[in-house]
Amino acid sequence: MADEGRITVTIKYGKSLDDSWAVFRGSAEQVEHDIASFFGLDCESVTNLSLSELVVEATQAAQSTAAIVRGLDARIIPQPASGPAPSQDTAAGGLLEQIERCASTDALKVLWATNQAAFADQAVMDSWKARGRALKAVA
Repeated sequence: MADEGRITVTIKYGKSLDDSWAVFRGSAEQVEHDIASFFGLDCESVTNLSLSELVVEATQAAQSTAAIVRGLDARIIPQPASGPAPSQDTAAGGLLEQIERCASTDALKVLWATNQAAFADQAVMDSWKARGRALKAVA
């Protein structure tokens, strides 16, 4: 059988047939790599996830992005390729401030969806989780 050892994973951006889909085919390892690459995830931060967990995270990212674009009539603007990248400390510091300013768990989810690579920094992840717990305690 030609498809032995191959899997297919479909990530849907929404429930409508008009919404975008991303389809990945290959071995489990290849699909895992392709999903991480497609969604711009830091491969090191997803190595501890099972393929199933990665699919859930990628689906959440896809649907969050689609919800932001639909709900805010937003446009995705590519980051400029030129110029020096901000230092990790500066980028993390700015994100930590944004986390503290989040007034709802939904705002935290949007922040995560739009800054996934930065969450490989343990300080950012810890701050995000702490803010989420604080917001849930107040609700």
